[in-house]
Amino acid sequence: MILNNDPLGIRSVDIKYEGSTRATQYCIDDFMKRLYGSRKITDMTILTCQNYHALMLCFENRDLVVFIKSGLTSGYPGEGPKGTSLIIRLAEEAGITIKELNAAPSLLKRINSSLATIKDVELIKKNSKESLNYDRLCLPNVDNEYVKRAKESFKKNKDIIFVRTENEKTKDTVELDRAKALKLLQEIHDAVVKSKKTSLLTKMVMGAKIISIIKDLYDLTDYIQQ
Repeated sequence: MILNNDPLGIRSVDIKYEGSTRATQYCIDDFMKRLYGSRKITDMTILTCQNYHALMLCFENRDLVVFIKSGLTSGYPGEGPKGTSLIIRLAEEAGITIKELNAAPSLLKRINSSLATIKDVELIKKNSKESLNYDRLCLPNVDNEYVKRAKESFKKNKDIIFVRTENEKTKDTVELDRAKALKLLQEIHDAVVKSKKTSLLTKMVMGAKIISIIKDLYDLTDYIQQ
């Protein structure tokens, strides 16, 4: 009988699937969310099958693997190759180890169907190599200026505040909870309006409530700025 040292699967790897096989922009967005998220990406494997590319992202804490589905392409001018080039440039800029593996169609199909296994992950880690044909995968027009515009567009459209100090090696983000902030402001407004129509005792209670709401709002602001 084989002893099961992890009966609850506590030490298992969490495999997640993001991006899209039909929209390059979704692949870019999901990669950038991970890139600027709280978990640091340590290495990225480009899984190449013909002119289609999926990605496997590995993280510092090693309990998570994220697959970006094969909405990325190469070999011709267009949005698919631009997306592939942009992601490689961003990964380089962040100091992520970039590897590549020629993947069998069956492996890419499992990834695109959200059916990859731990055995697939181990196979990719074992066989991927740090050797890229940059002329094939990186378009010349995806330069530093292009990357800068893409980052600015992402920050603007995704309502993300980038929190970074000079000596930080990782990029973290905090998503501004606009809905919560607006709700708190609306509660302050409603409480003020209501206090004008009530007795002195009720006004004192309403005043305390307003102070409590304002404190919650400041706590939210402090959290975002940390």
